[in-house]
Amino acid sequence: MMGPFIADLLLVVHRDMRFSSGLVATLIREREHLKDAPISEEEVNSGYINAVGLVLVAAFFGIVRAFGSWTDLAQWNPTHMVSNFVVPRLVVLEKRSVKFINKNAVQDCENQLQEEAETAVEDANSSEEADALLSSTKRGFSYQQLSCHHAVRLAVALVGLVGFPAIVVEISCASSPLVAYSALNATLNELFAYALQPASSDVALTTMIGERPWVETYIHSTEKHELFGVDSLYRRTTGFRGDLAFDVEFQDSRYLVGEEDPSNLFKGTDLTITPNFDRWAKRGVAMRNIWSSNPTSRSLESVLFAQIPYDSAVKTAITGGRNGTELSGMPQLFAQKGYETWFTTGSSIDLDDWDKFLPTHGFDTIWDNNKMMQIAESDLGIKPDDWLGEPHRGLNWGVHDDVSFQILGDLLVNKTKEQRERAANGESKPPAFISHCTISSHAPFDLWPTWYAESDKPDLSVFYEGHAHADLIERYLTVRSFTDLELGKFMDRMLEQGVLNDTIVVITGDHGQAPEADVTNTHEESMTRVAAAIIAEGRLGGAVGMVIEDAVEQYDLLNTLADITGVPDGGFVQTGVGRSLKRKVPYGERVVFSNEPARKMSIVRGHQRLRYDQAEWQTWRDHGRRIAAYYTKRWDENCLLTVNCTAAV
Repeated sequence: MMGPFIADLLLVVHRDMRFSSGLVATLIREREHLKDAPISEEEVNSGYINAVGLVLVAAFFGIVRAFGSWTDLAQWNPTHMVSNFVVPRLVVLEKRSVKFINKNAVQDCENQLQEEAETAVEDANSSEEADALLSSTKRGFSYQQLSCHHAVRLAVALVGLVGFPAIVVEISCASSPLVAYSALNATLNELFAYALQPASSDVALTTMIGERPWVETYIHSTEKHELFGVDSLYRRTTGFRGDLAFDVEFQDSRYLVGEEDPSNLFKGTDLTITPNFDRWAKRGVAMRNIWSSNPTSRSLESVLFAQIPYDSAVKTAITGGRNGTELSGMPQLFAQKGYETWFTTGSSIDLDDWDKFLPTHGFDTIWDNNKMMQIAESDLGIKPDDWLGEPHRGLNWGVHDDVSFQILGDLLVNKTKEQRERAANGESKPPAFISHCTISSHAPFDLWPTWYAESDKPDLSVFYEGHAHADLIERYLTVRSFTDLELGKFMDRMLEQGVLNDTIVVITGDHGQAPEADVTNTHEESMTRVAAAIIAEGRLGGAVGMVIEDAVEQYDLLNTLADITGVPDGGFVQTGVGRSLKRKVPYGERVVFSNEPARKMSIVRGHQRLRYDQAEWQTWRDHGRRIAAYYTKRWDENCLLTVNCTAAV
């Protein structure tokens, strides 16, 4: 019964995680952040056990090699085995001929000696000539045999290195990708520049499905658009149609889990890990069934550009900065509408080359941890030694969320004040689009400010006491509560300062966590299901408190915000697959794709989640594979905003 699961793990999950140049490049690229990787104690212990086992096996082979000459692998040459077997049979006739030649040579020599016996001077020379003739014959035979050995060995090498791989490639091309991956030699594949790489999908690709272009499968019917080509998602969105689910007039969350708590996540208590998020989600539109990808770089692709993430286990679409790749998403939409575009975070952004990617793909101003530290030291009185010293105002990833929320709040308050002054003077007030990323709740969940450690906090022990991973769960809950507290302070301040009166706030997690699992990143539902809410204070009317139960994905946020804020004149260009959550749709009919390339793509429809290939979901599985392959190809060939790439998809 476990066979399919083990096969999936070995052949699919780890297909791109074999020891390859891509994996080595990833380790080198992220070396500065490996110490902060979310590695559990069990994984560390497992690594030690594997290392000890490797040393013991190596020692065993070393001892055997020292005392057994037969273990010299240099002697285990398959070409020698074949040549030693084949050559004697090939030259058997040669040997018989040589014997005959040798016999005649001896007779000739004897006759010659007899004829020349009368000449005493030539007796000795005749004997030497006979030996020379026999020696020459033997050397000729040895040379022939050696040449035959070399020819057989060369033939064996050609068959093994050229003929057999060619047959394997032909068989793999005729097989499904799953079977082909099981036979893939990763080392030879790299040597041959990935010429042996199987196709990522066995889906038959056609330009049309029925009478519609195949890309229409991924564009929701509520979106008005003009395709630029039948084989590309490159299009102009001109508006949205359909009845409104809500309107904006110009998991850890108890609220999202629900009062019934069917899985008993809250242990029969009235506690919640995120009281402030719950409080604000009730004032807006909440999404109970929203899915993401993992890690954060892939969520960035979905949130900002409405894409299914790049399908690779060793890199993301933004790795390297991708300066030569044109994109169109949220930053471009709001820039077209006249907004200033900002990206702010308390985290460092050199991991995965965010520092190169963000300024070249739509953001005018970027504040990272270095900028936050500079502002905090000049405006908030924080000392340089406070970051990693006793006050713990920072962590290895950057500055804590209390500092970044304070600075973000100052920015918004000052922007609002400036806009009011411009409006009072009859001047236009340019709006701002700001994407902010928190960082304190990032693994390994072991640091928070000293002031918070010394403050009164809710007793959450009911959630971790008696659990095998109680310490990790406690740390996770502590830092989650800290970030939620700072989120609440920030939102309350924005309300008091009047910032929320003309601001739309979207809150979403980049991805989830599973501190209760032995290996946290293998608990797929926890890693890819997140909380989200849209807050438009005072402008939602009867939609306040709405909870969207249907499956949605982070890539739906682009069209949702475009629908809420209004499509610019002439529409806007995009290549996404999201829908507008502002529009009503029948429950449970639409599927969303959640991609974690180190694991496997999953498909969610309503509250059903496809993980393994169920027969009734085969069509949607194929659709998911095709759209993942589409984005990977378009990123690789830098042709997202073109109708056609150099080769057919």
